[in-house]
Amino acid sequence: MTASGGSGSRVLLGLCLVMTALNLRPVFSSLSAVLPEVLAGTGSGPVAASLLTTVPVVCLGLFAPVAPAFAGRFGAERLIFLLLLVLAGGTALRGVAQVEAILLGSVLAAGSIAAMNVLLPGLVKRDFADRISLMTGLFSMALCAGAALAAGITVPVARALGGSWEAALASWAIPAIVAAGLWLLCPSPRRAARLQPARTGPPLWRDPLAWQVTLFMGSQSA
Repeated sequence: MTASGGSGSRVLLGLCLVMTALNLRPVFSSLSAVLPEVLAGTGSGPVAASLLTTVPVVCLGLFAPVAPAFAGRFGAERLIFLLLLVLAGGTALRGVAQVEAILLGSVLAAGSIAAMNVLLPGLVKRDFADRISLMTGLFSMALCAGAALAAGITVPVARALGGSWEAALASWAIPAIVAAGLWLLCPSPRRAARLQPARTGPPLWRDPLAWQVTLFMGSQSA
């Protein structure tokens, strides 16, 4: 990761952010697309189905709070690169036809996604302060595109691979590896400016606006 401030460098940085955002939802929607095949192939029942679909979502809440502290210590770009590798490894592990392996892979993948969910918007604000609207739009578009692609093509990919839902699930590690490779080349206009946890204002759990946003987003998701 090299530091540079040219327009070409900013384009590459923007591509890194968008490509990373593309990887933040396929873990969830790809499993849903082939869940009946997964249950049949592993000989599992409703309890396993509940765990496989619920535990990754729970991980989003459990792992997100630790991201700013690690980013402040190691640097956001380096941490995102490592998290993408963890995401790729966890996604590949879901290609093993065992509920335990799929669950462990989902935890690793969802945990890394939870942290990146926190880090990426901060990088957009830090490095694209003059293009926040554009980058936020591209970021959101990539999130939705990743979810839609995984939901729409996981089953066709499985059929193309001889009916292997294992290979179809594991194949979503490829975009994560590509994104990690981009971060090796990705510049940071202000490489020395690390993301730090906010230290001003009241704690979030005492902030009425934070609770209003939480209730709004929770209701929207529900």
